[in-house]
Amino acid sequence: MKRRWFAVLLALCCANVSAQVDGGNRQSISTVSGTPVIVKLPVTAADGATFDATLNGKPFERLYGSHYVYYTDSTAEDKPASRIVVEDFIGGFSDAPSVVLYDFRKQPAVALPVSDKLAIDDVRWTPSSVVIGADGRWFEFSGRKLTRARPPVSR
Repeated sequence: MKRRWFAVLLALCCANVSAQVDGGNRQSISTVSGTPVIVKLPVTAADGATFDATLNGKPFERLYGSHYVYYTDSTAEDKPASRIVVEDFIGGFSDAPSVVLYDFRKQPAVALPVSDKLAIDDVRWTPSSVVIGADGRWFEFSGRKLTRARPPVSR
């Protein structure tokens, strides 16, 4: 359990991305496709969802965990994100989360499943992929496919 908390803390402190932990019942994020809003449901939905995500007021995605963490590709606070990686902690912080990539460059925007169990330590963005560090290993997600990758060059 301590290792998971450390991984979350490391991801929040050391990644060159905007990592955020859900901070309440409602959160909005500025993107190139509009504003996704993630809202905590007052009671767990029949399908087990605990958060609803809408994009410009229309249903976009559902999250099933008690918490989530997201990483944007935007390096400036005033610049809208074009991609967001979301960790959905379905088993709480004790289990590896489910990971999804929200790609707002596509029209319409899409939610692409990355992995059912991947505890993120670091996220690096390239124009065509996202490189994810998890448990000392590196993976690249591109074209709807997750593959092992070489460690990126240090920044």
